[in-house]
This record gives sequence, structure tokens and C-alpha cells, in this order.
Amino acid sequence: MRCLLVLSLFLYTYALYPQRNEIRQYDSLDGLWTFVREQSNTNGTGLVNQWYLSDLSTFPNATQIPVPSAYNDLVEQREWRDHVGWVWYQLKYTPAQRDQGLRTFLRFESVNYFAMVFLNDKNVGNHTGGHLPFEFEVTFDYTKINFITVAVNNTLSNSTIPPGEFQYKTEVYTINGQPYSVYPDGFFEQTPDFDFFNYAGILRSAYVLKLGSVFISDVWIIAQANGSLSYTITLDKSTTGLTANVTVSSLQPTTGTIVYSGTGLQNSAIVQNIELWYPRGYGYPSLYVMEAKLLNGTQVIDIYRETFGFRTVTWDSDKIYINGKPFYCHGFGAHEDFELHGRGYNPVVMIKDLNTMEWMNGNCYRTSHYPYSQERAYEADRRGIAVITETPAVGMRLFDNTNLALHKYMLTEMIQRDKNHPSVIAWSMSNEPQTYKNESKAYYQQLANVSRTLDSTRPVTNVLDTNWDDDQIAEWLDIICINRYYGWYSNTGYLQTIANSYIGNFLAWKQKFNKPMILTEYGAGAIAGLTREPGVDFTEEYQVEVIRRVHMALDELRKNGTITGEMIWNFADFMTSQSTTRAAGNHKGVLTRNRQPKMAAYVIKDRYYNLTVELANATSATSTSSATATSSGSTQSTITSSNSSTNPSNAVSARNYASMCASIILGLILLFAMSV
Repeated sequence: MRCLLVLSLFLYTYALYPQRNEIRQYDSLDGLWTFVREQSNTNGTGLVNQWYLSDLSTFPNATQIPVPSAYNDLVEQREWRDHVGWVWYQLKYTPAQRDQGLRTFLRFESVNYFAMVFLNDKNVGNHTGGHLPFEFEVTFDYTKINFITVAVNNTLSNSTIPPGEFQYKTEVYTINGQPYSVYPDGFFEQTPDFDFFNYAGILRSAYVLKLGSVFISDVWIIAQANGSLSYTITLDKSTTGLTANVTVSSLQPTTGTIVYSGTGLQNSAIVQNIELWYPRGYGYPSLYVMEAKLLNGTQVIDIYRETFGFRTVTWDSDKIYINGKPFYCHGFGAHEDFELHGRGYNPVVMIKDLNTMEWMNGNCYRTSHYPYSQERAYEADRRGIAVITETPAVGMRLFDNTNLALHKYMLTEMIQRDKNHPSVIAWSMSNEPQTYKNESKAYYQQLANVSRTLDSTRPVTNVLDTNWDDDQIAEWLDIICINRYYGWYSNTGYLQTIANSYIGNFLAWKQKFNKPMILTEYGAGAIAGLTREPGVDFTEEYQVEVIRRVHMALDELRKNGTITGEMIWNFADFMTSQSTTRAAGNHKGVLTRNRQPKMAAYVIKDRYYNLTVELANATSATSTSSATATSSGSTQSTITSSNSSTNPSNAVSARNYASMCASIILGLILLFAMSV
């Protein structure tokens, strides 16, 4: 597996989100793919026998599986749902003759966990880790049907991110000289180090991209609240004599108004009379579109359009500020999880979830515990929902160089993908790592340095469940995010202890580290329809009682400036591995898994409405020292900050970024090569 990982890192290509326009085209590969499942935990039967050379539809156990979707819940067989090891996808693709002469790429938005991609008889590349996109340049045979084959492995270990336990088990009784084995030969148990189901397969859309001989491979936009605009356009290869015409237009409310025009692959300017992007409740989420036309002389050879917003995120020891306004996050932890397709991308579920978040008056969410789809990021931009974007690193417990190299790479992938989204206000390095361990200190210091080097315009955070007196990494964070479950995992049933537990714990963190803090998880489980008075654990009444007691503490902590946000866990019930503490999943959601409200949803809806009104009144009545904004969001003066400069030269350029990415990749290759 380590040899394969080296190859995957070497072949990976960063890329912009797929786009159709006057120059660019793509074919969607979404639909039904041939699917073959190996026996669990083989040594790679399909690889040994070169299944990618075969028409998998002729195999006796072949079926069809939709892409995008997890495969686990689509068949009424325990072996499918709990499969560990290799599965194979294959699609027959006939390229159009008119596309000869174009450069073509196979792109996958998310494959979980390890993917080997084949075109006909060639392994064109591999990728490690779900939830982030990858692509490989390919050459189709225009004289025949081409076979696109993807082998996927979902095995977890100490060196995967996220990690898991993989253990062979034996137990034998000897009765009257005869052995009686409890476990069949080769029996193993895979236990994820995280509390959600390990859905696997091709989870998001797949494409064939069709591009010219030279094209725009990246656009990095830094747009601040004082009108400062800088951009860097990166081409897929070094070419002399090319330039770009760049325009920036308002998308709303004055659609089409050009506010900037310039030339060159890199430039900066101060744009006058801009309208700012604000989160819900603080103003309008104004968006702009940058159009970059790549020119060879007078000929347009590529076009890319990227939406973005002018906004600045700053922070001090107590608060987060967006465009100079103190921002209080009231939102949700969630999962991309739904019945049948698991974590597979579904635009219907995505829109329903965002609409329901708005119905409950939320203004933010965290992408727990992995980056969500990029379609969702664009929707958050449009709706004005602030997002803390998190890597797939949940439950980290081994802080060695192997995991550090992979973790850096995933952090880099995530920042590269989402850097232009104004809705993304912070980067989270991981969720609930074992940061009481001394070795975690240097590990996370390096990760924080990577994040700040790549993007100096957003704060760095990590979601902690450690204690204030033994955590090793909080000093490296700009914002401290904490998960706590008083009244649920501790002091269950003793409601009178909840408020003071939260207040005391958060004041202790504040006293030691003096940084802005967000409660990123709290709550209690409730089986929908299970009621009892007085409430007991897993009843809807008890869930409501716990939540209300937490809110008493949060009101106190908010008033004394200790916290700058709160997120209920969870938005909706979600599936987990089997456990006696998980009755067909985790039921901490304020909605059921099919998105119907429990009693707690109405409590959250009312609280978030009241917070929205209160914060809006406070914002309109307060004139901040760093900026003054009109109700329409147009900036009146320059925003300044000691921790997030508005000078574009202080933010990393795309070229420096590419250089850093190359260094990380080279280091990974050498590291894994030496470990083989």
C-alpha cells in the first residue's frame, strides 16, 4: 500500500472545479457503473489477475452501482454493508472524434479511501484519502470503446487518515481434546477511530475534462473588505508570450456591473464602491465573478470564471470579526449522510439541508469531519452561511512522520480547493485528536505553520476534547474549538450540574490561553418519538432539557466575552458502526436521518432567531474601530488588523503556493519510498 501511495502523490494534479464555457468542456461520468466486489480483505485478487484488462460486466458477480453513491447500503447483504477491502468500478466510454487534439483528464471529486485509476491497460494514477478531488491526464483511443476502471480500498489502519484498528482474532476452546474455534479462519475486525459509518466508493461526481494545449490550472483571489484585490493565475505549464485579460463583475444586486478590468497573470488593485460579503444576519452576501481570458496574442485559448466575495476575517483574544463586525456563530455540526446513498453526493439532500439550516436560523456550520462537496461551498457563498472547513483527520492518535506527511498533504489539498470561497472563515486541522500526548505538540505546530503559509487571511483552529490543563496544542491555534457533553457522557441525568460544568470549564480554558473560543459540539441523543415525563436519556424531553441547560451556560459565557460561537451536535441523526451504545446510528440530531424535526429542532430554531435579532441590533448600534459599513455592505473606510493583513503582498501567492505543494509532495515521496 505504501508503494501505491507514493505513486498517487507523484501523479496528483491540482485543478479548478469543472466548468463548461466557450472554451472548456467536460463529459459527466455520473450514472450506472459496472461493479464487482472482491472477497473481504484479499491480498488484491483483482490487481494480481489484472481485472482492469477485462470487461467486468462479464464477471458472474458483476452488478451495477450508481455514481455518485456509497455502495454499502444498496444491497440487503451484511457482507456488502460491512465490506473491507477492494471493490472495482468500470465504465465504457466512447470519446467524440471532434475532441481529438484536446487534452483530456479523468477527474473524481471524492473516492473513499484509496483509489487506483486505470484507462484501458494503463494505471494512470492513484489517490489516497476521501472527500477531496483529484485528476489525471489521460489519452483516449478514439478508434474504440475505452474502459475506465477504478479499484477502491476502504481498509483503515494506524497510518490512514482517518485512522482505524485492524485486528485478526482467534479464540479456541479445547474440549475432550477437540478444538472449537470461536472465529472462522482469517477472521478480522476493523474498528474505525471515529463515530460515523465508513461509507466507501465513488462518493462524488466524476468527469472527463476537455482542455486546450495550454490552460488555466489555478486562480488565486484575495479580496479584502477595503477593496484590496489581488489575483494570481497559474498555467498548467510554463509558457512564454501568454497573458490574460481579467474583469471582475458584480453578481448582485447590480448584475453585470464591471468593477475592475486589467491584464496579466498576476495583478493587484484597490476596487472602489464594492459591496461586501456578509454572513446571514450581518448584511448581504454580495458576490462577484472574476473572468480570466488566457490570450495567445489576440486569440482566446482558455476562459475560467470564479465567484468570490470581498470580505476580511480578523480576530483578537475574544472574538472573530467579519469586515470589522463582531461575528457570533450559531449553527451546526453535521454529516454528509443520508439513507441509501450514505455520504454520496445528492443535490436534493444538500439543498434540503441548507434550507433547513436557514429554517432553524443558523448562520454557520463546520464540515465535520471532512471537507464537504464543493457544490455546497458555492451554495454557502451564495446564501451567506459561514463555514469552518475541516480536514478528514478525525480521531488522530499516532503522531509520527508518516501520518504528518499525509496530514500535511490533505490540509494542502483542502486549502487549495476552497481558498476562494468567502464563506470559509477558518481552517480546522482535525477533530478530537489525542492532544494530551506530548508528541502531538510538534506535529500540530507544523500543521499550523503549513496552514498559515498557504493562507494568512484565515484563522487556524482545531477541535479539541482534551482538558485545558493537559492539552499540548492550543497555543498554536488562533481560535480554540471545544467539544463537551456534560449531562450526556458525564453526569447523565444530573441536569443541575450542566451549566456550571460548561461555565467552569470554558473559563479555565480562557484563563490559560486567552483566545477566542467556540463550543463546536454539545447535546444529547434522542430516539424520535420516544417520550417520557420526566425525561430520561434517549427521550426527546431529555434532549431538550440538556440543550436548554447548555444554553443557560452559553448565555453567561457569551455575555462575559468567553465564547464567540456555538454549534449543536448534530444537525441530523447519522449512521455509525454497530455498537451497543448506537441504536442504528447516532441520534444526537435535532432532526431525524430523513430530516424530520424532533422537539429539539424548535428549541434551536427559537434560540437562533433570538440570537439573530439580538446580534443584528447590537451590530447596528455599535461602531467598530476597524471599519464602518452601511446596511447595504459598502465599505466606508479601510479595515486594519494586527493578525490578518489587507496587503496582498503579505498573502502567499499562487506561485509560492505551488512551490510549497511541490516540496510537500517531494517530501512525501521520499518518506514513503524509504518506508517501503
